[in-house]
Amino acid sequence: MSSCKDDLSESDHYKSPDWLKGNAYEVLQGEGNHGIFLRGVDLSDYASIVRGNSIVTVMAPDDNAFRTFLKEKGYSSIDDLKQKDPQYLNKLIGYHLMYYAYDWSKMVNFRPDDGDAGTDEDKEVMAGYFYKHRTHSIDPIEQQRVKLTPNATSDTLINIYHYERYLPVFSNKMFETKGIDAAYNYNYFYPGTEWKGNAGANGVFNVANAKVKDSRNVVTDNGYLYHVDRVIDPLNTIYDELRFNPQYSKYVELYDKYSTYEPASEDINNSLGYIAYVHRHGTLPSIAMEWPVLSWQAVATLEYAGYNVFAPSNAAIDNFFKTYWTAEGGYTSLDNLDDLILEYFLLQSFAKDNFIVFPEEIKAGDVLTVYGTPINIDPEQVTDRKICANGILYGMDKMDAPAIFSSVVGPAFKDKNFLTYLYALTGSQRMLSLASRNTDFVTLMPNNTQFEKADPAMRLYSTTTGKQLQQYSSDAGDFVEMSSASMERIVDMHTAQNIKSLSDNGTQVVETNLPYNYWFVKDGKITTNALFNQKLEPTYTGSPFVDLHLQANNGEAWDNGNSYSYDAEAIFEAASGDGLARRLAICNDKNYSYYMFAQLLQKAGLSVGNGLSTSIVLPGDRFFAFIPTNAAIAANLDKIPGAGKLTVNDGILSGTPSSSEKTQLANYLRSYFVTSTMNSFTSYPYIGSSCKGEFNTTGSDRVNVSDDGTKLTVNFVGSGNTTTVIPDYNYLPFAFNDGCFHLIDGILQ
Repeated sequence: MSSCKDDLSESDHYKSPDWLKGNAYEVLQGEGNHGIFLRGVDLSDYASIVRGNSIVTVMAPDDNAFRTFLKEKGYSSIDDLKQKDPQYLNKLIGYHLMYYAYDWSKMVNFRPDDGDAGTDEDKEVMAGYFYKHRTHSIDPIEQQRVKLTPNATSDTLINIYHYERYLPVFSNKMFETKGIDAAYNYNYFYPGTEWKGNAGANGVFNVANAKVKDSRNVVTDNGYLYHVDRVIDPLNTIYDELRFNPQYSKYVELYDKYSTYEPASEDINNSLGYIAYVHRHGTLPSIAMEWPVLSWQAVATLEYAGYNVFAPSNAAIDNFFKTYWTAEGGYTSLDNLDDLILEYFLLQSFAKDNFIVFPEEIKAGDVLTVYGTPINIDPEQVTDRKICANGILYGMDKMDAPAIFSSVVGPAFKDKNFLTYLYALTGSQRMLSLASRNTDFVTLMPNNTQFEKADPAMRLYSTTTGKQLQQYSSDAGDFVEMSSASMERIVDMHTAQNIKSLSDNGTQVVETNLPYNYWFVKDGKITTNALFNQKLEPTYTGSPFVDLHLQANNGEAWDNGNSYSYDAEAIFEAASGDGLARRLAICNDKNYSYYMFAQLLQKAGLSVGNGLSTSIVLPGDRFFAFIPTNAAIAANLDKIPGAGKLTVNDGILSGTPSSSEKTQLANYLRSYFVTSTMNSFTSYPYIGSSCKGEFNTTGSDRVNVSDDGTKLTVNFVGSGNTTTVIPDYNYLPFAFNDGCFHLIDGILQ
């Protein structure tokens, strides 16, 4: 890295000040009470830097502070430390040496982009947020034998590179920008260090756990120095804090399932002359990395970004597993959990914000997980509170269920029978919205077998890169990966919002999140409109309704609603195939309940091929109609305009209207159709639907749909002749992929 260490030294942000008082070593030597620190400098690799060969900002602890530190660490002197652990000595001294020259104003409110040229208004944007600065502290390259990827079958001996540590500086500006109390939030992590209180005009700051004893910067001829009241122990990464603490071994073990090792940046490996690697964790945040990005030139990101981890201890994980998962759900241990469940579990422990968050913000509910769900912790109950080199660690001995796990998608995490659906939820990108506490939901949980019995069949298939939801393709003659759009349709068909539960008795129509597709619930059983339409088939004698089973959260409702499984052979799917328009156009079987009406359409010239005339329904239109039963038409044939030459014998409609009669009949029949071109509606009519009132038809009359809570009635506007939807089908609509109809007990007139 020598080629890029001082590339920024001529920048206004970092250049040496004009007033010179000797280099940092000489200034400290002249003060007479920093001998141990300077001895450490001489014993380290950084003596030339402090003595003036590079621009540097020094954090200088005095001899008393160093004696206290060495005693706490078990060393008799700085030379004893050098002898016993020279690498640690280098890290320790290097952590007190920041690259470049930071005067007081830059320590309070560093501006990596606008610098000194920024306006006062510019400097208030994210003031204090660029809070950590690069030091010379670095861990040595280490050799390890590792699996380069989670799926690797053998170990590889590699060199692992570590980047230089960043040193956090907490200024009054940071806390003011956040709008939180500086003393409380700083002392939450560092209770033994005084926060200075009133910032004054120039601002105040502490460096990690050290109080700055100065009221202004001390100028040297190679930068600045600040006197601090204690030695600053080099901060670990979040990953190292966790792996060095046996109380978090289970969290680390789970996290390491995703370990990957990738080459370090090109400039690093060029300078080394060989390939070194960095330790990442696949799709999870790289908490083992000292830097959030690998380019030293990404100054703003390096100074700002970090992770916020809310890590459960072994005890917390054990307790959560016992209270959340049960043997009945098929998961008996952590090792038994699917990788996707583990990934959700681990990612739920990260805050969405990539800037450090403080306890006051958590208490206010301002901190969300990466999924946008609330962080469910009490900061005062956090056991391990650690500011780290790459963020903050909140280590917990107690954890509540993460928000996604306690939402209406919870059964997909709890029960192995719903694992396939968990992958559908993930692929649909609907998971986060279904975890929202701002809306009530009811979800249906299809099981793995129901996916396999679907038409076409679906399956969860293991590939070299993980599990994949697939669907059989007749074109490919094999299973292919399911598209996200297909998974969206499945999930939307299994979701209803603004509803908390399904009825145990009576009849209920539930609009799913897939427009114009419905669940019909009757006396605790359920079907869909697509399956309910089977009742139109003359030979159908079964029942489309199947049993429902509440999937509770250990006997309780989920945080934002309820979830149910159902006993259908295959998953519920949206209405597809032949639409209503085609059915009406081609029907010639008197056994169908809408036969007479379909015949009238044909005789009026409104059936064109396999569809309806565009004078009724335009391509892409949705429509609904109230269709008289065969008996109603037969009984009132003489009252239908243009039907004078038509007769009914043995249920068969016969006769041919004249040209003028055909025109009369067509105009009359068009008045039975309400289309989306001529009206605005977002649902079909049924008891309790918003679709009621007066509507334009494609004929010359308008219709009025009334709902009294027990039945639907319909009439031409201005006419006193009212017809009623027949109760034979529990007033449920026959809804197809293009339209919907109800059967009525009379003709409109």
